[in-house]
Amino acid sequence: GGGAGARAEGVPDNWIEAAQASPIWDLIDTYEVALPLHPEYRTMPMVWYIPPLSPVVDEVAAAGLDGENYKVLLTAVSDMRIPLEYLAGLFTAGETNTVELVLRRLAAMRSHMRDVRLGREPDPAIAASVGLDGKKLEAMYRLLAIAKYDDRYVIPTAKPEVPRGMESMGNDVKTLLGEGAPAGCHPDVASFHGQGAAGGVNNGP
Repeated sequence: GGGAGARAEGVPDNWIEAAQASPIWDLIDTYEVALPLHPEYRTMPMVWYIPPLSPVVDEVAAAGLDGENYKVLLTAVSDMRIPLEYLAGLFTAGETNTVELVLRRLAAMRSHMRDVRLGREPDPAIAASVGLDGKKLEAMYRLLAIAKYDDRYVIPTAKPEVPRGMESMGNDVKTLLGEGAPAGCHPDVASFHGQGAAGGVNNGP
C-alpha cells in the first residue's frame, strides 16, 4: 500500500500515520469535494481547494429565492455557466462536470442540515442524488463547519533522526571550510578588510 511505499522511501512512521489520519483524505476521496489546483500542470498538489458554493447562494438570495432549497440551488448551479467554467479552469483542466458535482454535494449538505436543525426528516433522495447518504453529509458538515482544531489538522512531530544523506557526507569541518578551519573562520580586523596579517591596516597619514 501507500504506507509501505512511503516507508520504503524512508518516510517516518509518524508522518505516514498523520497522512493517513488527515481529514484532507476524506475531503479528497470519501466526499470528493476537494480539488487540486491546475492538474494539467501534472505537478504534485500540495494544497487542495473546495470550490465555493457561497456565490451561488448569494445569487439565489439576491433573487429572493430560498438559498437552502436543494432544487433551487441545483438549478442555479446548472444555470451559472460562467462561474462553473471559471472554477473548472482552476481545478479540473476545464472539465465542468466534476466542479458541478462538488457544488451539488455542498448544496445537498446545506439543504440536508437545514432539515436536521429544524427537526425535520431529511429527504434521503437528496443525498442519494449526489452519490452520498445522510450520514456522510452530516460527517462532511461536521468536518467543514464545526470541526475542532485537532479534527482539522493532523500534524506530525518533527523527525528526530539525522536527515537522510547527512551521515554519508563524511567530511570534517576543515575539508568543508578550507585549510585552517575552524580557527581560520574566526573574524578579525585584518581578514575583514581582506588583508593578510603582515599587511597591517593603513589608516592614512
